[in-house]
Amino acid sequence: MLLSTLVLVTLAAARWHSARGHAQQAHASRQAAEHLRIAYRQAAATPMRALHDQGRALPEAQRRTYETTLRAVLPEQDGRADGVPARTDALLATLAQAEQAGHDPETLLRQAIDMRELDTAADVNDVLVWRLRRLAQLPAHPGEALRRPPVGTRPTKPSANRTSERNTPAATPRPAVPDPRSRPPRR
Repeated sequence: MLLSTLVLVTLAAARWHSARGHAQQAHASRQAAEHLRIAYRQAAATPMRALHDQGRALPEAQRRTYETTLRAVLPEQDGRADGVPARTDALLATLAQAEQAGHDPETLLRQAIDMRELDTAADVNDVLVWRLRRLAQLPAHPGEALRRPPVGTRPTKPSANRTSERNTPAATPRPAVPDPRSRPPRR
């Protein structure tokens, strides 16, 4: 998500520089955005592959339910003959995880679509996966979803940690303003 945000920031910088006639800076910003896109694709490959695998492993009845939701919310999507967008396995897996976390998949999907336009997205399904994961507060890597406690519950700590926390002395408070003598010299 950080890389995605950085891409948007560099594109905004490119537009800003272009509007002011700064050709070299605009070119450099566009080049930086392309490098960040490449880094994003590399970083997203592993989690997306895992999500695709999880989506293919969903029970057929559950897949049909989420495919119906997709058809209802995304009727204009290009898809297969049955009207379901192609390559939706990661999206189906994310909808299943969001529902498991206590969210309504259709409402969440509509919210993800309404966040921003999707016309310029290279892959609408991938964009929706990441938007849904952010909205539902699901971890970026799908393997972490299995270890997370359900929404609204507090994570439990092992009893050994509770005992050691009680026996640990309280930390001494740090002053709000650092001591000026401990600062490094200015250059």
